Amino acid sequence: MAQTKELGFTKPTFYFQYRGEVNTQKALELACDRARDLNIKKMVVASETGRSALKALNIFKGTDIKLIVVTHYPESTWGPKGNISIGLGRLEYAHVKRYLEEQGALIVQGTRPFAGVGRALRWDGPVPATFVDKTLELFSPGTKIAIETALMATDAGVLEEGEEVITLAGTYKGLDTALVVRTSYSGNIFTNFEVLELIAKPLHTGRSLPEYEQADWKGDLDHYYEPIKIE
Repeated sequence: MAQTKELGFTKPTFYFQYRGEVNTQKALELACDRARDLNIKKMVVASETGRSALKALNIFKGTDIKLIVVTHYPESTWGPKGNISIGLGRLEYAHVKRYLEEQGALIVQGTRPFAGVGRALRWDGPVPATFVDKTLELFSPGTKIAIETALMATDAGVLEEGEEVITLAGTYKGLDTALVVRTSYSGNIFTNFEVLELIAKPLHTGRSLPEYEQADWKGDLDHYYEPIKIE
């Protein structure tokens, strides 16, 4: 037993049966518990429309966790009933962005390190960023985005290089992956960035598109076509 303690220790990782938005609440609760255990004070949450960020605000209420929301540039993405607007910079999400900021959240919008100008001519072109992107998707799409959002927050100056934080992202919509990382600037990813702990991820990565048509993706997309009401 003593030798086991010297060699290391065990910690739980939660494996979601499904990918996607159905896991958002549980992923945030698991992240909050791990933040308490590790005395981590900053949480990075990927949120294209603000819905995941609003859930995070509710779960973190009464804690001293600082919420950092990393959002997409104003754009749209596919959906079962037509395109869904994404990016907190869009006019329809202005009230959500304002509310999050009033509640003390920091909003970051910037260029995705793994989807920048090098991929502009062809999305799946053989450029270095694509190799990083696709390699990380072997663990889960949420793993890729969780790492990417931590890099973006550091590049934006709201995190310092070397900080230990928890970062969350998901598959298509919602949150299904949570990591403890030591972050870095995107230019130092291969020398300074570390994934320290895996809190949660989907059991299967399932990278077929569109995600919402796959049997192992679960979530309620109807409300993505409705205005967000701030309670």
